[in-house]
Amino acid sequence: MSHETNQPQDKPALNNPFLLGYSVRPTGEGNKSYWSKIAVAWAHKDGQGFNVQMDAMPVDGKLVLRTVPEDHDGTGEVIEPSPE
Repeated sequence: MSHETNQPQDKPALNNPFLLGYSVRPTGEGNKSYWSKIAVAWAHKDGQGFNVQMDAMPVDGKLVLRTVPEDHDGTGEVIEPSPE
């Protein structure tokens, strides 16, 4: 007999990252910035924390964490206007 569990729609699947971590550097062109993906975070089963895997440390010590967009293509670096 198969035992299936259904995840609520508002909770991410545990094997998919919940957050992406970026080092953000200005391009020198207005408000555009280079966003280099350097980390991913998975939510704990109890929803009270995250496991974070970092591939690099940002030189300035700042790490920007963003939720994973549905259309995320898995690339590591993008140039876009800063959301701040």
